[in-house]
Amino acid sequence: MSASIPPARSLSPRYSGAAIILHWVLAALLLFQLALGWRLDTLDTVPQFIAFQLHKSVGITILLLSLARLGMRLVVRPPAPVPASPLLGFLASATHVGLYVVMIGGPLTGWLLISTAPVRMQTLVFGLVPWPDLPFGGQWNAAADVAHQVVAWLFVLLLVLHVAGALRHHLLRDDVIGRMMPRAITSWRGLTIATIMVLLGGAGAFAAAWFWPFSTPAPRPVPDIAFTVTEDGGPADTADDPVADDAPAVDNAAQALALEPAANAAQTEPAPVEAVAAARATPWQVQAGGKLGFRVDYAGTPIDGSFRRWDAEIVFDPEDLPNSTVNVTIDLASVDSADSDRDTMLASDSFFNIAAHPRARFRSTRISHRGGNDWRATGTLNLHGQQRPLTLDFTLDIKGDEANATGSATISRTAFGVGSGQWAATDTIPDNVAVTFSFKAIRKR
Repeated sequence: MSASIPPARSLSPRYSGAAIILHWVLAALLLFQLALGWRLDTLDTVPQFIAFQLHKSVGITILLLSLARLGMRLVVRPPAPVPASPLLGFLASATHVGLYVVMIGGPLTGWLLISTAPVRMQTLVFGLVPWPDLPFGGQWNAAADVAHQVVAWLFVLLLVLHVAGALRHHLLRDDVIGRMMPRAITSWRGLTIATIMVLLGGAGAFAAAWFWPFSTPAPRPVPDIAFTVTEDGGPADTADDPVADDAPAVDNAAQALALEPAANAAQTEPAPVEAVAAARATPWQVQAGGKLGFRVDYAGTPIDGSFRRWDAEIVFDPEDLPNSTVNVTIDLASVDSADSDRDTMLASDSFFNIAAHPRARFRSTRISHRGGNDWRATGTLNLHGQQRPLTLDFTLDIKGDEANATGSATISRTAFGVGSGQWAATDTIPDNVAVTFSFKAIRKR
């Protein structure tokens, strides 16, 4: 007896090459997506955020590929169905229709679910392509959640029926599986081996999502920034450098940030000779290794972040507070919250809008002594195109020409318009954001 097809009866022609590729790619993605969806409930904090972004990205990919597969099915006539009893024929047809419902309905219900959720994060397909929300209100969220779960369990049922039917036909030596295999596989034995490989591949796709290492990424390394100040304590002058704003980030923060001249005329106009002689405040150079961080709650979970590029210009003397100043410039594009997708969101129009407002600036107007090593700097913060008063409380430990400073401030994000649209509400992301800083500085002589 020959082992070559036709085994019992031939069901040629086969599906097209494009249809075969889409079939197996969609099968792998659907199994991966099913396992990932079940796993989401076992994750928390940052890994859950990353996993949701991947789940949404894979879902959108499945939707687009499924629409392409449906269009191909409508345009290109598929192979004739297998002769079977009316009941089995109906069951086979219903299974195929149901799989299309799952492949398209699953992503659509998921899309509706995230579009109507009380807490929404912009979807970036694989961290690259922004994907819009559907224009539906929050009243659709509960129904979308139920529908999405129903579709998931429907897929499990249809998957079992589809695989069982394919294996039944293979054991009966009907050339059904062979229609979805490369033409090079022409024997029943070859199809058996290919079927086993397909089953193992499906199990591998399912396991890949379940064991995907969604651990919190290691913080990105902070560059060795040499912070600089001018001799007179004013901001570094880059007005004559036409490319300063467009220069790439470099180790020297003053080169990476084009600082504006101070608005305070006292900092730009030459002081009288007598005042210069009496002044004791001197510039300090901030050393590498300092940190400018922030903490904010997201749905009750604290998120810690920092800015990797910032420049502090300090002129200070405890005995000459009227001439002491603190100016800080922050490169908002350097935000680091230990998750690249979230950093992209923070840089977007919904939050910092770095395209229009790439930097934040704090300039002190008064420094006062609160007792012991405690000090307070009052001034203004320019952030997101808004200028508001801000108070920095800090502790300063000065030993000779070396000083260690730590401090904090509280910023009302809504006062600066940070968090627009659905992010303007304070029930998910509170209004107050805690800012902390610490650094070491050396007195310049």
